[in-house]
Amino acid sequence: MWLKKLFTGALSPLLSVATTVAASEYLPMAEGDARPFATQQEIGTVFVSNPAVADYQVIDKHKVVIYSKSTGKSSLIVFDQSGNTILSRRIQVNKSADSIQRYLRNHYPNAQVNAYYVGEQVVLSGTVSSEQVKDEIYIVVGEMLEKPANRQKFELETEDESYEMKFMERREYDGVVNNIEVVVTKQVNVKVSIAEVSQKALEQIGVSYFSKGQVPGSGVFVNAINAFSADDILMMINAIDNESVGRVLAEPNLSVTSGESASFLVGGELPVVTTIDGGSSVSYKEFGVRLELMAKVKRDNKITLSLVPEVSSLDSQYENDTYDLPALKTRRARTTVELGDGQSFVLGGLLSSEDMESLSKIPLIGDIPILGTLFRNAETERNKTELIIVATVNLVKPVETSTISLPTINRTSTLKRMFSWENDEEKIESTEMLLDNGGFKQ
Repeated sequence: MWLKKLFTGALSPLLSVATTVAASEYLPMAEGDARPFATQQEIGTVFVSNPAVADYQVIDKHKVVIYSKSTGKSSLIVFDQSGNTILSRRIQVNKSADSIQRYLRNHYPNAQVNAYYVGEQVVLSGTVSSEQVKDEIYIVVGEMLEKPANRQKFELETEDESYEMKFMERREYDGVVNNIEVVVTKQVNVKVSIAEVSQKALEQIGVSYFSKGQVPGSGVFVNAINAFSADDILMMINAIDNESVGRVLAEPNLSVTSGESASFLVGGELPVVTTIDGGSSVSYKEFGVRLELMAKVKRDNKITLSLVPEVSSLDSQYENDTYDLPALKTRRARTTVELGDGQSFVLGGLLSSEDMESLSKIPLIGDIPILGTLFRNAETERNKTELIIVATVNLVKPVETSTISLPTINRTSTLKRMFSWENDEEKIESTEMLLDNGGFKQ
């Protein structure tokens, strides 16, 4: 019995100390602040560890006020008449951030942002409406405090080059912690159409005796003639200028969070073999239709967009019987534009030109000087192509799954397509709308 009582008595002070420590709460204060505290028991004694940092004033038997003097740390414990702890605080006095708080309230009234010191660091917390406002507040506070800044640069990298995106540049201030959160992060959908428009010029001079699918002996002129006359001879010298429509190379739909990048590639990889000291290694060079982009939404919902489109194809002009050395023909552009929601822009002028010459003739007769000209046909074909990029940007946001209509494929017969017997127009319209919006409901 005595052993049990001794053990209990030895443990009681430990439990009392543990309870006191657990009840001690952290109390951050700015210089010149004061905090009142009310107690249920009558105040007996008050202890403060560092009166130069924080002190107290007993107002009455049940109320005490703690006030800060200078930056630093202190502890305050309040005891009742029986010596029991009724209040315990660990006090951290920091510099006052009232001037920063007033500035933010005046210039950003819709932003719920708080600024306070923790030691020598200023902490920003709260919520704002956009990433642009978050960055602006962070920069304003850093400049107000004259903190040293480090510039964080962003580059848009392609396979061969990298481009600095100045509109994506960010600053990091020493001693300023940015814990501000954006209520809804904005997303940008970029619909890009990359088309190649062809302007084909065919210059043909002479007489063609062999049309496609015919055998020698049944020769015809380029433009059929019934009798030889002066006008008919002039018709044999013709220049044909044909314009053909272009083709769409790719129509990617890319969605990206504001301040981030996205990429797209449709093509292949060209193996490149490198031999060094008897050893070989293979690397791969990408080609095809590539798109790199960065987007950032500004405060007024304007979208700054940087695009690096590239179209490359294999070029076999360096190949021969000895070496097989394919090269790449590349057309690349880079642009940065500012657009509103739903606006588009067109980028063109990336030209390419190919010439092809050919000569056909009747054997032996076509080799006769002067007279052989009547039995020869020379062609020069020039194919000019222009790359055109059309980009449309839209602000989008996620929606519930139940509100999305997925694209469907309706099987039809040849007879239905012939007589345009299409049904279920609503599904077709919803599918077209979904695809036009890049898979997003606006």
